[in-house]
Amino acid sequence: MTVRIGIVLASLALCGALFWGGTALVALMMGWLVAHPWVAKAMAALPMLVLPLMAVMVSRGREESGAR
Repeated sequence: MTVRIGIVLASLALCGALFWGGTALVALMMGWLVAHPWVAKAMAALPMLVLPLMAVMVSRGREESGAR
């Protein structure tokens, strides 16, 4: 029973550390994007480039596998 409690507490501590680290990284990235507005514009346009490429890759993968 004590080992289970230890595992749960360690998992909670790890989740908290990951969340805290993630929020710190987001804060740093937001500060960097504010300092470089052209990067923010490029990131906003990124889905317009990535989504069609992903659609082509998925459709080609389906053609190769014989799926319709």
